[in-house]
Amino acid sequence: MSLIHSLLEGLDASDRERTVGLINRSIAADLASVADGAGPTRQVDVGTRSRARRTRSTSGSGARSGR
Repeated sequence: MSLIHSLLEGLDASDRERTVGLINRSIAADLASVADGAGPTRQVDVGTRSRARRTRSTSGSGARSGR
């Protein structure tokens, strides 16, 4: 059973037709956007955050002394 069929299980005929229509229109819109050069849309805006950087302590508290 495909994912679509499992999602439609239990729906009456009119709800099934409406749902399949929504899915088809969404897919067609995505394909048209890609054909026009659009990239995939992101679910969330991640912004331009940079990663936290670990800095080495110069106080010597974390350094081994070699003794």
